[in-house]
Amino acid sequence: MTTAALIDDHPVFRQGLKLLFEAQGGLRVVGEASGSAEAMHVVAATRPDVVVLDLVFPGGESGISIARQLLGQNRMQRILFCTMAKDPSRVADAFEAGALGYVTKDQSAQELLDAVRAVAAGRRYVASALRTEDVEGERRALQERNRQLDLLTPRERQVFDLTIGGLTASAIGAQLSISTRTVETHRARILAKLGAHSASDLVRIAARVGVL
Repeated sequence: MTTAALIDDHPVFRQGLKLLFEAQGGLRVVGEASGSAEAMHVVAATRPDVVVLDLVFPGGESGISIARQLLGQNRMQRILFCTMAKDPSRVADAFEAGALGYVTKDQSAQELLDAVRAVAAGRRYVASALRTEDVEGERRALQERNRQLDLLTPRERQVFDLTIGGLTASAIGAQLSISTRTVETHRARILAKLGAHSASDLVRIAARVGVL
């Protein structure tokens, strides 16, 4: 018997999946949650073979963040994202976060069932509608950005973190006891190292690599 926990903020969708799984035999839903705090409790209590997880939640909560929390709680947990998002960059984010599978909500019921079984068995699964080469290209780009963050000096990383936190150059200077001009110099070096052009680009990079 393969067990699953459903983490999605739409009760009707969860109910539909539950009925689909239980109609098959050999699949059983042992827990449900609509957000991160509830998900941590449900997954810890039920220890499912697979967590079926949405990517986007109300209030800006991210399925990527939930996946990281679940894997921090149990690094062996097998996670399958089930979402409407088909952007290869989002798929790459999911796999970099530690997921084993990624499917879309508009695919066939059979493909979803195949995905659950594959992930439960420890196999990687990507929906047939998604181009694997595009996803792998995005993963390589994401890994490169992670490596680039490691190139920042400790002071540059401080400036980076404060910049993505929304602080102005003058506010950063005051907090770090350096001049605004020095902050701008550090920012210019950070932008060059990360191949970015603005503070907004830095925020997007931070979100992609999970440090926002």
